[in-house]
Amino acid sequence: MKVALITGHCPTGGCGVGDYTACLGNALNASGIGSHLITSGDWNLWGAFRESRRLREQKFDILHIQYPTAGFGTQLGSQGLSLLQSCVVTIHEASQRRVLRKLSLLPFMVRPKHVIFTSEFERRFVTKWAPWVSRISSIIPVASNIRVYPQERKRTLSEIVYFGLILPRKGLEEVVGLSRLIKSGGLALKVRIIGRPHPEHMEYFEKLRSATAELPVIWDLDLSEEQVAERLASSAVAYFPFPDGASERRTSLKAALANGVAVVSNRGSHTPPNMESSLTFAENPKEALIAARALIESQEERTKLARNAGEYLRQCSWERVAELHLAVYTKLLSPKYGADPIKVRSVQENP
Repeated sequence: MKVALITGHCPTGGCGVGDYTACLGNALNASGIGSHLITSGDWNLWGAFRESRRLREQKFDILHIQYPTAGFGTQLGSQGLSLLQSCVVTIHEASQRRVLRKLSLLPFMVRPKHVIFTSEFERRFVTKWAPWVSRISSIIPVASNIRVYPQERKRTLSEIVYFGLILPRKGLEEVVGLSRLIKSGGLALKVRIIGRPHPEHMEYFEKLRSATAELPVIWDLDLSEEQVAERLASSAVAYFPFPDGASERRTSLKAALANGVAVVSNRGSHTPPNMESSLTFAENPKEALIAARALIESQEERTKLARNAGEYLRQCSWERVAELHLAVYTKLLSPKYGADPIKVRSVQENP
């Protein structure tokens, strides 16, 4: 089986969906599928014709578009490709997109071979206005883009960590608010922000760093994957104040959980019930500081959260994610290859 995973150019660490797709490609290859990352190309609308022809010449069995990505940006080449050829499309974000972004999803719904969503919430959101998609869609959760650090580390109890891309609408203002409360309270705590400034939002990053110059904030920037894993494995408590709440599509959250960090986050309409026992919830920085201090004081509570997180994460390991993709691909190709569709209980498909 030969699969094209299409993202456009996504620098490592500069696009969460791009990083996810690279990990997915590795997992598929390990399972015996010949996956190929398509990170080059001209992804404006006119360029879609050239990319479609080029992909046909390579005789892929499955064309699988990941959307949205930094590689596609605001261009419409991926939408054009989906109209020229019937593709599998994974929609990583739909409900949180602005109006024009939401409209940009419509071409993907015209003639998809299959649509994959990362959560039931996202699927319901799309099928409200594109109900025909429900019968050709599945839910496959995302896995962490950061591996588990292989060695046991002593965990720091004097820091609260945050990890993720540094750009607007990621909850960083609340993280800074937490550091202000630490300073005003005279507490012996610091906030460690692990991340990479987004190239298109450098001004935002510089303003944020300037605002924290007198606050107890440590910036860990542009670390390698192994360094991020080591930092997380050395951390006891993290704070992830997502604008839409903790959800299954948050790979940074899963990276912290996988590395044994006790996470304080906020509930949202996206938060699934099976994730709740892995987290401590707080709705603002003041509540988060209270929750974080309680976790720092309680090894027993941190251990319980880590145990629950381990049970939750088993359903979205890279091996499992690859298995679920294989099930979808095999079903789509079964008439061509004469094989019976593979039924995987966790792939939530409508009949």
